[in-house]
Amino acid sequence: MAEIANKKLTGQLQNLLSIANDSIAVYKKAANDAKGQEFTTLFTDYLIQRTEDANELKAAITQLGADPEQSGSTLGTLNRFWIGIKTTLSSDEERVLLEASESHDRSAIEEYNTVLKSEELTPELRALLEEQREGIEKALIRAEQLGRVYAS
Repeated sequence: MAEIANKKLTGQLQNLLSIANDSIAVYKKAANDAKGQEFTTLFTDYLIQRTEDANELKAAITQLGADPEQSGSTLGTLNRFWIGIKTTLSSDEERVLLEASESHDRSAIEEYNTVLKSEELTPELRALLEEQREGIEKALIRAEQLGRVYAS
């Protein structure tokens, strides 16, 4: 029974790692493509945060005796491709990048909420995941505020 719970938890953490890896790729592209300094700073901050999250998730997965997957998801790859098309066609690249960031963060928060319902989490792992989710929530609020200012 413990082995099944461990595999389930490892799978959930691998999924969060995949989301973090997708985020890293999205924010790296966004930081490179953004023209305004506030957007470059915002996306660079997100990139640093998600890289730290990914490293912590890798360590947790390794602690559970599994090998962390290094790539993002197929859906994440398609999403980045779609963002590339939208920014190419749009005259408002920053807005497209900001909206993509907000959407990605909302999805990540939903996944964290799902994993945090797991009874297999140790208190330490629960605290780590809650801290990461809170960081993403703060980033989402910051992006939404910037979007409102930018839209004005």
